[in-house]
Amino acid sequence: MYSSADVLCKVLVIIGALVSASSTKSTFPPKPCDVTIKDDDNVTLNCSRRGIEEVPESWPQQMSKVNNDSQVLITFFNNSISDVTQLAAAPGARIAISLRNNRIVEIQDDAFRNIDKLVYLDLSNNKISGEVLRGEIFSGPYKDGVYSNIALETLNLGFNEIHSLDKYLFQYTPNLTRLDLSNNPIEILDFVTLLALSSATKLEVLNLAKTDINSIPLDAFRGLVNLRQIDLSDNKFTEVPESLSLVGSTLKYLTFNNNPIVELNDDSFIGLSNLIELEVGENEYLEEVKRSTFTPLKRLRVLHLCHNPNLRYISHRAFSGLKDRWTLKEVYLDNNNLSELSPDLMPWSKLEILSMTNNDWLCNCDLADIVTNQEAGTKFKSGEIPYCAAPMRLAGTYITNITASFCPTFDTTFDSTKKKGFTFSSLRPKHVLWSIFSVAMVALFGMLIGLLVNTAKTFYKKKIRGQPIRYININADSSFA
Repeated sequence: MYSSADVLCKVLVIIGALVSASSTKSTFPPKPCDVTIKDDDNVTLNCSRRGIEEVPESWPQQMSKVNNDSQVLITFFNNSISDVTQLAAAPGARIAISLRNNRIVEIQDDAFRNIDKLVYLDLSNNKISGEVLRGEIFSGPYKDGVYSNIALETLNLGFNEIHSLDKYLFQYTPNLTRLDLSNNPIEILDFVTLLALSSATKLEVLNLAKTDINSIPLDAFRGLVNLRQIDLSDNKFTEVPESLSLVGSTLKYLTFNNNPIVELNDDSFIGLSNLIELEVGENEYLEEVKRSTFTPLKRLRVLHLCHNPNLRYISHRAFSGLKDRWTLKEVYLDNNNLSELSPDLMPWSKLEILSMTNNDWLCNCDLADIVTNQEAGTKFKSGEIPYCAAPMRLAGTYITNITASFCPTFDTTFDSTKKKGFTFSSLRPKHVLWSIFSVAMVALFGMLIGLLVNTAKTFYKKKIRGQPIRYININADSSFA
C-alpha cells in the first residue's frame, strides 16, 4: 500500500512533467514557411498552420527570386497571431495576404505600409473590434509630408466583433471595390459607419449578411454609384429596404435570404430596374407574392425563390407589365409550399431553365397547360422533374405525365375557334348540383308567393266581403227629419 505522502509526490511529479512539456511546446520555434513558385507569374508563400504568434520580420530567402511582375499570395491561416505589426516589403505586382482565423485584437498603424501593391486582404475570423480599425492601418509609404494610398481592392472583415466603422477607415484605399462585413454584431448602421461606406466610392460588392440589422437609412448608399452586388441575408428585415432604390441604376445582384418578411408586393423592388439576379430564399415567414411584385425588375434574368416553407401563393399578376418585354431565363421555385400556379403567370415557353421540385403540386388542368401546352416540361434539368402530390391517383408520378388526354378541355372549352353544341357530358358535378339548387329555390319561392296570395283572398272574404249591407229608411229615421 502506498502512503498518502507517496501519492502526493507522484502527483507533483506528473504535474511538473506536464508543466515542463507545456513550457517546451511554447518555446518550440514555429515551422518555416514554404515558398512555391508555379511559374514566373504565380507565387505562394505558405505560412499557414505553423504555430506562428508574431508576424515575421522578413521573408524566406526564396522570395528574393520572385519577379516584380508576379502575383503573390501570402497566407497565415490558423496561427496564433494577436498583434499585426509591420510586414516586410514583398515583391510582386499584385499581392494578396490572408490572416484569417488567428487571434488578432490589434493592428499597428503602419502594418501594410511596405506593401503598397496589396490588392487583397483577409482579416476574417479574428477578434477585431471597430475601435481597432483606423484609416492609418491602410496608409501607404510616407512621401513629401503625406501618406500615400495602397492598391487594396478587396477587404474581408467578416466574423469579427465590429459594431461600427471609423469614418476615415477607407481614406487610403480609393480602389476598394469589395467589402465583406458579414457576421459582425453591427445591429445599427450608425452615422459614422455610413460616412465610412459612402467614402468608398468605387465599392461594387458589399456583404452585410448576418449583421443583425433590421433597417437601412434612406441615404445610406448615397455616393455608391458603382455598387452592383449586395447581400442582406440572415438579418431582421420585415420588408425589402427602400434605400436600395438609390442604387437601382447600378445594382445587378441582390441576395435577401432568411429575413422575417411575410409578403412581397409592388413596393418590394421598386426602383431596381437593372437587377439581373434576385435571390429570396430560406424566409420562414414568407407566405405570398402579390401582384406586380416583379414589375419593376425590367432586366431580371435569374430568379431564386426557394426554400420558403410557408410560401403558398404567387399571384398570376406577379409579373404584370413584363410579358411583352420578357427577359427572365431561369426560375427556381424549389422547396416551397406551393400547390398551384397560374398558366398566365409568365410566358413559360420563353424560359431556359425551370426548377420547382419539392412542392405539393396539385396535378390539375392548369398545371398540365403549363407543362405540356406551354412547354415548361422541356425546361426541367435531367433528374429534377417534380412529382404530383394530388389527386391521390396521381400522387408520386411525374408532373410531365399530365397531358392533353388528362384534360381534354384544352381542345374544346378553351378553344375559341371551335363551337360545339351542349351535351350533358360537358356538365361537371358542381354544375349539376347548382342547377338542382337553383330549381329548388325557384319552386320554393313560387310556393311562398302562392301561399301569400291564398292568405290574402281568405282575409278578404271573411273580413270585408262577408259582412251584410244594411239599408236605411230615410223617411222613417228621425235623425234625418
